[in-house]
Amino acid sequence: MPINDALPQPPRGSMPPCPGCALTDQVRAVPAVHMAERRNVTVHSSDRDGRTQTRTQEEVSALGRALAPAPPATSTAFKALVILSFPALAGAVVTFTEGIHQRNAAADSGPDLSPPAWVTKQPGFPNDLPGFPKAPPSSPLAHTAAPLADVNGTPTVLLVSYLLIGAVIALLAGATALFLARRRRLAGRPRAERLWNQAWYCARCATAHFPPAAGQGTGALTLTDFRRTVWTAGGYGDLADRYHP
Repeated sequence: MPINDALPQPPRGSMPPCPGCALTDQVRAVPAVHMAERRNVTVHSSDRDGRTQTRTQEEVSALGRALAPAPPATSTAFKALVILSFPALAGAVVTFTEGIHQRNAAADSGPDLSPPAWVTKQPGFPNDLPGFPKAPPSSPLAHTAAPLADVNGTPTVLLVSYLLIGAVIALLAGATALFLARRRRLAGRPRAERLWNQAWYCARCATAHFPPAAGQGTGALTLTDFRRTVWTAGGYGDLADRYHP
């Protein structure tokens, strides 16, 4: 006979014993355990001037994350896109500034007014007169209107800045789309929390279970199965397999 069937049904409103060990001494409500696993930690850090800065941040233990009624508001992909946008933005600012500087310098230098090669080779030109030193042949690049690195008068570094600006916009747009999509998916969190508030956790067996009134069965659940059950009630159960507390 399964152990679940052998357990007597507790009176309505009382603490259901753990289906694994049939005891209640280590059984606590899941919301209480989750809150107990959240604590504020004081972090000390030093800046460049050697001054010590103190800040308080919240930390959640692995057990608290495993018993959470929903995944974090931001995903790893969202954080990665935001982090990547910072160096791209810095590169865009640097290359844009340098590109503007190069373009202004080229505009201030003015056009090359030296005579072309076909003029200097004409008979009677001072280079061909006796007593004048022979001028070195002019380079084909001497009469180029802009450096080779330029494209239609626009410095290449400026074109790079335009590409980086586009990359920043794309990264931030992707991060925003992920955030909004995740927020829509977590709209069912109140439904998940209604089931979550009825659950119990046994510290002796490291399992969770529901009372008979919850309609989810009374068997012991691993933390992974418990998380999947609660998150499925909220409509985002597929995130349970991708979330590793």
